[in-house]
Formats: sequence, C-alpha cells, structure tokens
Amino acid sequence: MTQRFWHITMPVIKPVLIIVTMFSVIFTFSDFQLPYILTHGGPANATHLFATYAFDIGMSAGQIGMGAAVALAMLPALGLLIVFLTLYLRRE
Repeated sequence: MTQRFWHITMPVIKPVLIIVTMFSVIFTFSDFQLPYILTHGGPANATHLFATYAFDIGMSAGQIGMGAAVALAMLPALGLLIVFLTLYLRRE
C-alpha cells in the first residue's frame, strides 16, 4: 500500500500539492484580519505577523516608511520560494 502511494498517487498529486502549499504560505504571511481582531498583537507583541506589525508601526506609530519596510521584508523570501517551486514544477 505504501509503495502504491509513493509511486502512483504521489506523482499525480504532486503539482497540485506544491501549488496549494505555495498559496498557503503566501496567504499565511499576508493574513491580517483574524490575528489583528483577535489578539491585536497579543501580550507583549507575541502574536504579531508581518502584516499586523507593519500596520501597527505604519499607522499607529505614524512611521509609514518603517511600516512599508516591514511589509516588504518578506518579499525576497516569498519571491525565492515562488521561483524555486515554479522551477521544480517545470522540471517535471
């Protein structure tokens, strides 16, 4: 049964699995509404995400340039992830 999964099922679902993983990572980093409404940064800023932290710095503290820099801090990492996953999909 394990052999069948790894040699038949997995190659068929691998492209879909990679694309879903890529979108999930992107949407996780850009999630704003739920964490901000529920915790607003949490105790001692423990539950800040990049989006909520950038909003707090940019809007609440009034440092719009610093907020933009925080928001763009994950862009290179996400860009590399997208490029590598796309190249991996094209290779197959």
